[in-house]
Amino acid sequence: MQVILILNHNAVVARSKKGEWVLIRRGIGFGKKVGDIVESKNVECMYQKIST
Repeated sequence: MQVILILNHNAVVARSKKGEWVLIRRGIGFGKKVGDIVESKNVECMYQKIST
């Protein structure tokens, strides 16, 4: 998944083929930049972002 927005050190928004997701894990956003890749195996919680 590709990072599209960094919320804080513990949460990022990422895009995959299935849509946009909020990814949560301690330290997942630390040192990340927009465009970096996050492996789904390194994620504690995933919430699908629903656009309205």
